[in-house]
Amino acid sequence: MNLNIFTEIPKKIRRLLTRKQKVEFVFVFFLTILFSIIETIAVSIIMPFISVISNPVILNDGLYKKLFDAFRFTSNNGFIIFFGIFIILLYIFRSAYNIFYIYLLNRFSFGMFRYLIFNLFKTYITLPYKVYVQRNSTQFTEVITGEAFQVSLLLQNLIQMFSETFTVLLLYILIFLMEWRITLILTIIFGLSVFGIMTIVAKVSKQQGIKRTESYQVLYQMLSETFGNFKFIKLKGNDGGILNNVDQTAQKIARTQIISNSFGIMPRIILECFGVSCIVSLVIIIVWQYHNFDKVISLIMMYALAFYRILPAISRMLTNFNSIIYLEHPLDVVYNDIYQETEKDGNDSIIFKETIKLSGISFFYLPDKEILNNISLEIKRGEKIAITGESGSGKSTLADIIIGINKPLTGTLYIDDIPVTEKNIRMWRNKIGYIPQSIYLIDNTVAENVAFGTEIDEKKMIHVLQMANIWDFLLTKEGINTQVGEAGIQLSGGQKQRIGIARALYNDPEVLVLDEATSSLDNETEAKIMDEIYEVSNKKTLTLIVIAHRLSTVNLCDRVIKINNGKIV
Repeated sequence: MNLNIFTEIPKKIRRLLTRKQKVEFVFVFFLTILFSIIETIAVSIIMPFISVISNPVILNDGLYKKLFDAFRFTSNNGFIIFFGIFIILLYIFRSAYNIFYIYLLNRFSFGMFRYLIFNLFKTYITLPYKVYVQRNSTQFTEVITGEAFQVSLLLQNLIQMFSETFTVLLLYILIFLMEWRITLILTIIFGLSVFGIMTIVAKVSKQQGIKRTESYQVLYQMLSETFGNFKFIKLKGNDGGILNNVDQTAQKIARTQIISNSFGIMPRIILECFGVSCIVSLVIIIVWQYHNFDKVISLIMMYALAFYRILPAISRMLTNFNSIIYLEHPLDVVYNDIYQETEKDGNDSIIFKETIKLSGISFFYLPDKEILNNISLEIKRGEKIAITGESGSGKSTLADIIIGINKPLTGTLYIDDIPVTEKNIRMWRNKIGYIPQSIYLIDNTVAENVAFGTEIDEKKMIHVLQMANIWDFLLTKEGINTQVGEAGIQLSGGQKQRIGIARALYNDPEVLVLDEATSSLDNETEAKIMDEIYEVSNKKTLTLIVIAHRLSTVNLCDRVIKINNGKIV
C-alpha cells in the first residue's frame, strides 16, 4: 500500500480549498471530534447502567457512591431512574447532533462541489486557445459534471473516515485502560488484519478508479459525437456498431463499479466474521485466566459492547478508505486541470485609428509542424482585405492571431504601433466582430443568440437583424423571441449564418473577420450574404478581413493576400 496517499490527498485538497473553506473545514473537523466523543460516551455509558441494575450494591463504592451522595438520592431506585432518564436525554441529544452534523458535512462537501464546478469552468474558458484545441471538449464536460462531484464525495469520505478512526481510538483507549494485556493482543491481531485488507483494497480501488475515469471520458465523447451526427446516422442506418461501442463502454463502467463496490463491502463481511470469532475467543481466554466467571462478566460485556461499536466503525472506516482510493484519480484530474496555466487578461485600453501590423509572426501547435513562418503584414483601418490559400495553409491561424485568440510564438501584433499584450488583449478582442464557418447557436431565442451573454437592447437587436437581412423572416415567426432549436436546427444554413452576422455586429465592432464564413453555403446564398456584408462594411466603415479559399468570395476586397505553407506568396 502506497502510504503517500495519506499526505498527497490532504495536500491537494488543502490547495483546492479557499481560505473561507479552510475555516469551514476546521469547524467541521472540530464537530467531527465532538461527534466521536459523544458516540464514545453513548456507548460506554450503557455498561455502567446495566451494572447498576444487575448489582445495585456497587452504588456503595467508588464513583457511584460519590454521584449518589452528590445528587442526594434517598434510594437506589431513584438513582437508577435518574440514570436511565439521563441516558435517554443523552441519546436524544446524540441523534439531534448527528442530524445537525450530517447536514453541515453535506453542506460543506457539496459547497465544495459548487466551487469546483465554477472554478473548472472558469479555468477552461480562460485556457490559451492553443491548449484548448488540443483537448476534446467532452473531457471538459465530463470533468465538470462528473469528476468535480466525485471530489466532493472524496472530501466527505475523508472526514467520515477521520470520524470513525477517532471514535475507534477513543473506545480503544477505554478498553485498553480496563485490560491492557488482552487489548494489546487483540490490537496486534486486528491491526495486521486491517492492514492486510487495506493493502488489497487500495491496490484494486486505485486501478478501478483510473479505469472509471477513462471509461466515462470515452462514453461522454461517444455520446457527443453520436448526437452531433444524428441525421447522418439515421441516413446510414449504422447505429448497430455505435450501440455496440456504447454497450462495451457501459460494460467497462459497470465492471469498475461492481469490483469497487464488492471490495468496498468485503471488509465488513470479513470483520464481522473475524469480530465474532475474537469475542468468543476473548470469553474463553478471560474465563480461562480468571476462573471465576462472575467476577469478569462486566469485563466481557464491556468488550462485547465495545466490539459492537468498534467493528461497524472499522468497517465504515475501511469503506471510506476504499472510496478515497477509488476517487483519488478524479481528484488528480480536477487538481491538475484547475492549476494549469490560464490567460490573465488585463483591461488596459487600446485604440485602433490607423493600422493593424503583424511583424515576424511565427506559430505552431507542434514543434515539428510549423503553421506560420515569419509573417509580416499591415492592414489599414477601413480596408477590405482577403486572405486566401489552400486548406491547411495557415490562413485561419493567421486570423486567430489577428483577433487575439492565439498568441504568436515569435513576432508581435501591433495596433497603431502599440503591441498587443496580456494587459490590453481583452480590449482588442472587444473591437472584433467574428463570423466563423460554423455558427454555433444555443437552444434559446434569437435575441439570446445574438446578444450571447450581453444585455439585450431590443432596438439595437432589431437594427443588426435588419442589417443581416433576417428580420423580415423573423417577423413571420416570433421576432427576436423566435426559438432556434438545439444548434439552430430550426433554421436553414443561410439563416444561421445571418444570425452569426447579427451577433458579430451587435457589439459595434471596428474590425469584422469572416473565417470561411460562407464556404459551406451554395454559390447563390454565398454571393448574396457576401454582398450584404460588403454593404454593411461600407455603411459602418469597418475594417474587413475575409478568410476564404474561393476567389469568387473576395472579388470586392481591396487586396488579396495568398498564404501557402505558412508564408505570404
